[in-house]
Amino acid sequence: MTQPTLEGVPPGPGARPPFVAAPTEGSSTRLWWGLGTGAAALLLFCGGGLALLVGLGITGYRAAEDQARQTMTRYLDALERGKPAEAYDLVCGDLRKRYDLDEFQALERDVITSTGYTLGDVNANTFEMPVTLEYASGPDRNVVYQLVTNSSTGRVEVCGTT
Repeated sequence: MTQPTLEGVPPGPGARPPFVAAPTEGSSTRLWWGLGTGAAALLLFCGGGLALLVGLGITGYRAAEDQARQTMTRYLDALERGKPAEAYDLVCGDLRKRYDLDEFQALERDVITSTGYTLGDVNANTFEMPVTLEYASGPDRNVVYQLVTNSSTGRVEVCGTT
């Protein structure tokens, strides 16, 4: 004959539970205040980080646009004043390899004979700047200059037209 098992039988009075339950306050107000404060802090820090990244992106774009405008102004002013060597200093390495100073001067003769110019807005995707060259004896000419950032110096350089 087999002995009956006691697995399904609940323990009698005075039996010890297998673990002690954590005490409760009866109200979960403190828990919800803690969770709400943590969520607000997380939102503040993540939102602040996102705002910081957006601000850095906008500032970087404006700085690049400003440097591109300064470079194009110096480049075109040097050509119009008849100082192609100064403009040649603002040209990228690829153009310097293809053209010496005399060839560069012949290439930019249209700019040298212009009487003024108007800079357009820099295209952020292609880093191109449209320029309208003005002439005293003839129609204006639209030229789009390709700009690059020199990786070793960080300067914006003119690298031809498109």
